[in-house]
Amino acid sequence: MGINLLEAVVNSFAPSMLDNLGKRLGISPAVVKAATPMVVGLVLSALKRLTAQQGAQQKFNSLLKSASDLVGSRDMATYLQEADPAKSTSLLDTLTGQNSTEQVASNFAHKSGLDPQVDPHVAARMIGMMTPAVLNGISSLAKKNGLDMKGIADAIDANKDALASLGNLDSILDEAPGIVDNLKRGLNTLFGRG
Repeated sequence: MGINLLEAVVNSFAPSMLDNLGKRLGISPAVVKAATPMVVGLVLSALKRLTAQQGAQQKFNSLLKSASDLVGSRDMATYLQEADPAKSTSLLDTLTGQNSTEQVASNFAHKSGLDPQVDPHVAARMIGMMTPAVLNGISSLAKKNGLDMKGIADAIDANKDALASLGNLDSILDEAPGIVDNLKRGLNTLFGRG
């Protein structure tokens, strides 16, 4: 495959954009830079899963159109400065499937290795702001390289080793909390560590 989707999309986020996003999120730009490949990887992994579902083509087209509508005619830097994470809720619900967006954000916060700066609230905002830009970037790269849905799925498959190096993205997308996890999080919140 001639295109490395993970690298191309990660590199489309210029350092200055990530610095500004860090300021908006109230966290270190270095943390945003470290989190970017994971956010892109999550979107790619979720998109790959979507391509294997029944009615995939319609969901895929709808997802890319929704992302394009959210970004609009703005360049990525402007979009990230103005992005409202609440507006990408339905787009994220399509991507996360059986797991809630809130749970994916919580899993991301606890499994990214970026604690304590990336708590579930920050993770939800970061994922909500970045996902439309990531999908829009994938769509642009697909058009530029003549890739349809299957071509994008194949390009994601070609990145499976790089995606695996980011951690267990499937567990972030899938794992719903168990009773023990809920108790731990509840106790941490109760005692001021949540």
